[in-house]
Amino acid sequence: MNQREPHPDPESDGLYRAIMLVLIGSILLGAVLTLSGEAVFGSKPLANVGLGMAVLAGIAYWGLRLKARAAQRKAEERSERDGA
Repeated sequence: MNQREPHPDPESDGLYRAIMLVLIGSILLGAVLTLSGEAVFGSKPLANVGLGMAVLAGIAYWGLRLKARAAQRKAEERSERDGA
């Protein structure tokens, strides 16, 4: 009988968590640049880059979360189907 190992939760994977932390850091840094770019540094392009960075990192963050949730759901369905 060929039994597969149960798929671990993607959110407990160290690499997944590291990528998520980098994306969260990028969102925060982008927000800080957006808010302080023009006011503190007097640079409108710096504020625009910060906004773009925050938006792109936010899209990547949510995309990765949705993909991990879908993979987890699929693994659970597969294990229920194989176990039944």
